[in-house]
Amino acid sequence: MRRKYPKYGEAGYRHPYMEYEESSLWPLVEKGISDLVNNQDLIEKEDRNYIVGYLCKVVSEGQKKARRTSPSKVS
Repeated sequence: MRRKYPKYGEAGYRHPYMEYEESSLWPLVEKGISDLVNNQDLIEKEDRNYIVGYLCKVVSEGQKKARRTSPSKVS
């Protein structure tokens, strides 16, 4: 039997990307998704927070990896 989780707006609602909600990236990605949906360039089949959160996670991890692999500058 599948466990029922609270939906967006219901008490106890959580998603796996809560840590990214306060990031500076979240509102930028949110706006991009909204623009694409409003222009009918994108159809959402999942809760918006999952889409935005996943993209924030991917970008954040990419930024961290890029910082680790970039050559250090010698002054």
